[in-house]
Amino acid sequence: MIKNKIGIFLLTMLVSMALIPAVSAQEELTASEKPSEWEQGLIDALNSNTKSLSTDDLILNYCEANKDKISILKNDTASEKNNLRTYELKDGSDITFTNENFFFVTNMTEEPNNKTITQSTTAATSSVNLDYTDTITASQSFYNIMGGRLFTIYSKGYYGYSISPAIVEAHYIDAWYTLGTPTIFQVSNWQEGASDNTVTHISEIYGSGHFHWGFEIAGAGLVLYDKNIKVYSTCDQFGNVHRTYEMT
Repeated sequence: MIKNKIGIFLLTMLVSMALIPAVSAQEELTASEKPSEWEQGLIDALNSNTKSLSTDDLILNYCEANKDKISILKNDTASEKNNLRTYELKDGSDITFTNENFFFVTNMTEEPNNKTITQSTTAATSSVNLDYTDTITASQSFYNIMGGRLFTIYSKGYYGYSISPAIVEAHYIDAWYTLGTPTIFQVSNWQEGASDNTVTHISEIYGSGHFHWGFEIAGAGLVLYDKNIKVYSTCDQFGNVHRTYEMT
């Protein structure tokens, strides 16, 4: 039975995953494009969630109950569009559908910041008192069209900022990823940390890695998914915090 389930999972992945054009969050198509019946149903289910299920359980239940509405979309990587359709959910997260039969949910949570730092940690501006953001966790979870979670990427930290003089300092706490079960993904070149840009006065806290899977038959490799994905939050000198991502 376990082997059968894994076989079904692999077959689903073959159908539902493919390469997508390089894209950043700023390049997505937005809700100006009407979602399909299946997509709208999932949006409605996530917005209502009357049983207070976890996002993973709700997505899996919806996909299993609506298999007849799933249509395998044609892979159109030749299109000038990135074929991403993003819709904001009631809880403030975003769901993005692709033409490659997987989708992802991007989120950002905030929690009280119990920081002990009260001044700039940069030597040149160490006398400047900074304001601080809450502790920010940016995340992005990927799912196949059968409802299985593939993996999730997280980055966590907080920022110190000053309007004048213009200062932003990223305080990295952690970054990590979790894989779905069963998983066939491999992750390499994992990187995590923070960076400050003293020219644009925008800092970031990030986690990034190379997520890939495929088969090797008679010594010949077949890569079916191969993406570098970076999930991060940003902050400017005014304390405006955003979540974003990049895929190449």
